[in-house]
Amino acid sequence: MVGLSGKKSDRGDPPAAITSRLLPVMLDEKRLASLGTLNILDFGRANSGSLEFFNQFSCRLCVLDAADCLLEWSAGLEARREDPPSDQQMQLELSGLLSSMGAHRYDLVFFWDTLNHLHEQALPAFSGLLRRYLTPDCRGHGFMLHKRGTEQVLRHMGMAGDNLIAVQSQSETTLYPHNRKVVNDALGSDLRIDQGVLHGDGRLEFLLVSNSA
Repeated sequence: MVGLSGKKSDRGDPPAAITSRLLPVMLDEKRLASLGTLNILDFGRANSGSLEFFNQFSCRLCVLDAADCLLEWSAGLEARREDPPSDQQMQLELSGLLSSMGAHRYDLVFFWDTLNHLHEQALPAFSGLLRRYLTPDCRGHGFMLHKRGTEQVLRHMGMAGDNLIAVQSQSETTLYPHNRKVVNDALGSDLRIDQGVLHGDGRLEFLLVSNSA
């Protein structure tokens, strides 16, 4: 396993846990065994729980803690409304922010709350960039603020089990809510949200798949 460095999670109280019905689908044992050595992209913050969990797989792991830089970049788009960047320019800028993805194509992507770190205007550019890094039968898992009244907090999460997610820390911040249709439209013809589960806190948990799978 190869892990790219990220900030360590905050120490303190034991992390809260979220039970997931979609992670077991994402981590289907027979399917993963057929793929062999996995390339995994984790849009999270390095923590011992996730590293221990992923260690059970034969994999190459990229941990990419991009929340702060994506939120700052998205806030900057608001100031550029009079002369908005093109999708091509946004892809170029995002490529610089997410350069640690390297040259691999990923079988599994753990987005966590990443879509809510991106302004709606940037979702198509992010999707276009992401498609360059995905295998034809990739799967992705994450959350989105499905209801605009949902409490806006920056959550740092990680794996705690086959169907458990640990919330390592959280803090108030300005996020960007998106509904499922907006995200599906931004994904284009190659990717789609295959399943979704609405949680009691107003967040939609989703499983993303490739249309070519």
